[in-house]
Amino acid sequence: MARNQESPYDDPFCRRGQAGRDSIADDVLPLNAGLAEDEQQFQRGRKRVAVRRVTVPRKTASRALKLALAVLLLAVLVAVVYNSYNFAVHSWRFRIRTEKDIELANDAPNSRARVLETMHESIGRNVFQISLARVKQDLQRISWVETASVSRIWPNHIRVMVKERTPVAFVAIGDRIELIDAQGVLMEVPPGTSSEYSFPVIRGMNESEPLSTRAPRMKSFMRLMRELDEGDDGKQTKMQYSHNVDEVDLSDPDDMKVMAKGGSGQILLHLGNENFLRRFMVFLSNVQKWEQERGKLESVDLRYGREIILNPYMHAPPPRPAPAVAKAPAPPKPEPAKAGKPRPQPHKKRK
Repeated sequence: MARNQESPYDDPFCRRGQAGRDSIADDVLPLNAGLAEDEQQFQRGRKRVAVRRVTVPRKTASRALKLALAVLLLAVLVAVVYNSYNFAVHSWRFRIRTEKDIELANDAPNSRARVLETMHESIGRNVFQISLARVKQDLQRISWVETASVSRIWPNHIRVMVKERTPVAFVAIGDRIELIDAQGVLMEVPPGTSSEYSFPVIRGMNESEPLSTRAPRMKSFMRLMRELDEGDDGKQTKMQYSHNVDEVDLSDPDDMKVMAKGGSGQILLHLGNENFLRRFMVFLSNVQKWEQERGKLESVDLRYGREIILNPYMHAPPPRPAPAVAKAPAPPKPEPAKAGKPRPQPHKKRK
């Protein structure tokens, strides 16, 4: 195709020159320039659109302001608590220095040494870094401690209060003797205090038994001691018959075996599991008569009401018969005088 070689200057617009082009550029054409009249009626009007302003209700603004203030106060409170916690935890003022900073509030002679030994781990630590619940658990693991409470004292002291258990009897565990309370908890005998207790010795228990097994047995033991001291009706008796009991065997819950003091030594009594005082009184009332008839007794079974089984001591010598009372010899009777010849009486002369 042949290129159009016509000069651009032939165009009347180009022939205007630079001045003509500048005048056209300076003219501002309307937006509807070159449009027919029928097309202009479809154009959007030039009226300015009013912008609607949204106003926040006063109630909503008040709530937002209160919420902002609450968040600000909360942030300030968190900052104060955080700084106070760091100061309390890391300051030397709240550190336990010596044993004098640990106070044992009440008297605990049997567990004082163990309590102070347990609390010795807290020396050198901050009082706010010590777990009071954990210390309480460690104290209650001591056999003599029944309950314990631990509290902080400003600024660097710890106060400990313990309640010791009350022993009610000795208990034979293997080859050693320990103390036991009414709940069945075993306690070691403090050095030099064994002579301060006057309890019977319980047999039939071992250390491997759980507390749930020892507790019911100790309940039966306490009922036995209570009946012997207070009677069946709970009234205090004049005689404390529990002092006559040396040992109690709790191995059989249906047969309470008691080693009591008899006339010639200790006698094993089978009391069953009820009517302890009545059966014990039967023994005390008849033991001397039984020993006179049967000799020394090894055991007495009182579980069958009026039928009492006496078991004599096998190695005891047979009872000696009661010594006969020697009668004093009768005084000799005086022998009657022998009849002699009659004397002749003189005859009177008759006058």
